[in-house]
Amino acid sequence: TAAAAKGKMLAVVGDEDTVVGFLIDVVGEPNKARKPNYSIVDKQTGLQETKESFESSVARYDIAIILINQHIAEMIRYVVDQHTASIPAL
Repeated sequence: TAAAAKGKMLAVVGDEDTVVGFLIDVVGEPNKARKPNYSIVDKQTGLQETKESFESSVARYDIAIILINQHIAEMIRYVVDQHTASIPAL
């Protein structure tokens, strides 16, 4: 893809099954600062931590697309709705 050609990555904010599935096949590539491009959200993950994971992915220049599970997006809907930029795409 054009994004991949420019060094852009896919990020995942999701449950363990989703993240592991993408780690095996697509994701799991840290940036130059060694920050991972995925975040696992489970029952123990607090709302603030979930929000920060999403915001961290949005703020990264090397992320072109963010995949977020629907139920997780609903948890932080007010934050997701504030994202209006075309890149990274949700």
